Amino acid sequence: MQLIGLQWMDVADTLCALMLCGLIGFEREARRKDAGIRTHILVGLGSCLFTMVSIEGVPMLLGQGVTWDASRIAAQVVTGIGFLGAGVICFANDTVRGLTTACAIWIAAAVGVACGAGMLPLAALVTAMYFLVVLAVAPLVTWVLRRDRDCTLRMTYEDGKGALRETLLLAAGAGFETQIVSTHDRSGDDWNGATVEMRVSGDMAHLHDVIERMSQIDGVRDIEVLERDE
Repeated sequence: MQLIGLQWMDVADTLCALMLCGLIGFEREARRKDAGIRTHILVGLGSCLFTMVSIEGVPMLLGQGVTWDASRIAAQVVTGIGFLGAGVICFANDTVRGLTTACAIWIAAAVGVACGAGMLPLAALVTAMYFLVVLAVAPLVTWVLRRDRDCTLRMTYEDGKGALRETLLLAAGAGFETQIVSTHDRSGDDWNGATVEMRVSGDMAHLHDVIERMSQIDGVRDIEVLERDE
């Protein structure tokens, strides 16, 4: 009976890791990050299982009277997550990207370890604090620092229609300075083009109207304002 109860407790801890890490991954997925809900759930479940094996599995196999440091396996989770986090960080055109997503993966691993150790209230608290930071603290800091003189736009356009040139001319005419950050080839069923990211500097109060006018240019298929950690 004790073994059955312990197994059901492990199931509850695992489900908690799945749910909490899934919430973190959903937030990243909604922001169109490379590491989304699947990655964060798998990281959380793996961390949870490693912790359970370290705390319960190995001592049970070794038997009574054998000294075992329960932190030895779980401690390696931190090292392994470092490799995953490095995989989503990139540096291009003097800009570092993916730091927040790498931190989210690290938090998901920590939440998984906490769930595996049975510390469900602490895991839930850390998850709630994650959302507080990314949804409330970050916008508040941006407002306090008044970082409202520049932003990054991502635009997808068709080749052969002069859409990029018209967009740059429109931005310049509205008093904005533009700088192309990156360009990637794109194609659809009946069109070829590219996706460009451009840094725009100027009076952000008029940016919405400028974007509306850009979206009406012939050949522009999509345009959006990126979050600062993108």
